[in-house]
Amino acid sequence: MALPYLVAVAIGVAGALLTLPTLGIGWGALVAAGVLVGLWLGKVQLGTTDRVVLAVGLVASGVLAYLMMPEVPEDVDVATSLRFAGAWIPAAVASWAVISRRGATPTVGLNSAFAWLLAGAFALPAAETVGVLRPLSSLRRGAEPVFGAGDYAAAGVFVLGVGIAALYAALTRLPALAISASVVLFTAFSAFATGFDVGLIVGNFSNIDLSGFWPPEWDWVIGETGTWWWPPSWEFGAPQLPNPLMETIRIAIVSSVIGCGIALPLGFLASTLTAPNKPTYLIAKGFLNLIRTMPDLFWAVIFVGAVGTNAFAGTLAMIAFSLAIMAKLFSETVDDAKPGPLEAARATGARHFPAVRAAVLPQVLPAYVAYALYVFELNLRASAIIGLVGAGGIGRVLEAQRAFYQYDRIVAIVIVVTIIVFILERISVWLRRRLT
Repeated sequence: MALPYLVAVAIGVAGALLTLPTLGIGWGALVAAGVLVGLWLGKVQLGTTDRVVLAVGLVASGVLAYLMMPEVPEDVDVATSLRFAGAWIPAAVASWAVISRRGATPTVGLNSAFAWLLAGAFALPAAETVGVLRPLSSLRRGAEPVFGAGDYAAAGVFVLGVGIAALYAALTRLPALAISASVVLFTAFSAFATGFDVGLIVGNFSNIDLSGFWPPEWDWVIGETGTWWWPPSWEFGAPQLPNPLMETIRIAIVSSVIGCGIALPLGFLASTLTAPNKPTYLIAKGFLNLIRTMPDLFWAVIFVGAVGTNAFAGTLAMIAFSLAIMAKLFSETVDDAKPGPLEAARATGARHFPAVRAAVLPQVLPAYVAYALYVFELNLRASAIIGLVGAGGIGRVLEAQRAFYQYDRIVAIVIVVTIIVFILERISVWLRRRLT
């Protein structure tokens, strides 16, 4: 269905050129024609009633889109975007009706309808990212800031690309088509918005100067100042020998044990299978969503301000980081557990939590151990980063050398840390295989 889909979108976007002179009727008519031609090319048979319903809905949406388009580019805001999305309600309803008449589940029809509305809401902001909707400041003084055919075409690429893909995916039972088209379009417009330019990268690649990075200053790393990583100091935070590398490993160990330990009960509470009731599930899920929203550097900055620039701040930050990741992975694993043993345990009269411990925990325990070791590997890397904001660990050494532009020392540190982390990672992988 890839070729029929592209043909349908191309015809619909070409129809945008007729939007202004035909008051949107020409656009809607060509969108309808493109959709029907694409279905014909894809050998999807529709009855006369279905074709009429689709045509009427798409023509109506073309007219409404013309009426909802703002007069000047500066008028593109949230309310305008939502109104433009509303213009595609007829197309959404028509798609839902046709899909439902062909025996699809209600969810499939609603998803297709929602795709039209979602695409309509993002169409104008997406068109802005490619510079089609130009602001007043970029126009010649005295020029009339009006929308042209290019503006409708840019918005049409997005709304038709997503909407038609969802319609075709539902009619042909190929959900990959809708997913792929949406990902490609969102990625393309996001690339424009972020200024992603491969040509700029290639053209400026020769400007990169690596002379200050190589060769690494091994004398500094393994000489008298090499005490930052060897010999190991087992005094946590010892003033004479801070040993930031060992500090990083300790932070990873403590935060992994505590974070994963707290995540174990929270994972059960945040699962629809094992939560004792709906309010408990919503509270646990909301708490985990809040924790997961904040990145590790944010937690590091918060705890550095609370307890100072030391390893304790880093440990607290990594506990939050570990809890967020582990609880997310573990709760989803619990959701996928077989409900049969739990139902059998409840049928014997067992209380909720003893039943969960006996029926569900044995199923998910191997995955829990594997996730815990994986979180430990992540913490080794993340612990090195949070030191950049004063939360202890090897990141402090990296930041100090970066501040003085000692890039050869940074490369040497990175090589040593990479080797050590790789060794620890292999040990972790070996343990994970043995335990699972």
